[in-house]
Amino acid sequence: MTTAEPSTPTKPVRRTQEQRTADTRAALFAAAVQTIDRLGYAGANNASIADEAGVSRGAITHHFTTRAAFMAEVVHWVFEQETRIFRELMEQAHTGSRVADWPALLWDVFSRPSGVAVMEILVASRSDPELAALVLPMQAEVERTGAANFLQTIGGKQLDMSAIRLVVWAVRGMTMGRTFIGDPQGMENAVALFSRLIDQAVPSGRFEDMAKL
Repeated sequence: MTTAEPSTPTKPVRRTQEQRTADTRAALFAAAVQTIDRLGYAGANNASIADEAGVSRGAITHHFTTRAAFMAEVVHWVFEQETRIFRELMEQAHTGSRVADWPALLWDVFSRPSGVAVMEILVASRSDPELAALVLPMQAEVERTGAANFLQTIGGKQLDMSAIRLVVWAVRGMTMGRTFIGDPQGMENAVALFSRLIDQAVPSGRFEDMAKL
């Protein structure tokens, strides 16, 4: 009978300083989303966000120059998460090739805490010049990139921001409206109605035909 060789303990892989920083930042972004969704922008102070993330209360000021800079990065981080979710939803449900598919897709993504948090940050920028100076250019970049991604996904050839904004901001508005209307299913029915109206107006499903309306 042979004796098994004793196994050598596996040494834990030590994270680099860069990895630790990236992990902390990601934890803060995710915590900001959850805290803003729960408490609103004004209620989501640095301490409450740090507590949600499970990091020291000085982490935000350590990693970001100002609170406004942090919130601008939250907007960018949310956009990256939403882009990934859109791709996963389209692959799983085999949807997104027709314009009328997009109200439901946008609702699925924008009605999550991350979408609500971005709207809260954008609204807060109206009364905070420092926040506006950083967040509004970030949002403009997000819109341009998102529109280009949408056009590529749907097979469009000519960018028409008015048509894209109609769908995007109508759905964003409904996600905020849900907060004030005690009928969540009724708001989802409104999103479905919006999809049917687009389908009737653009039976081809092609983005270019919607842009010609």
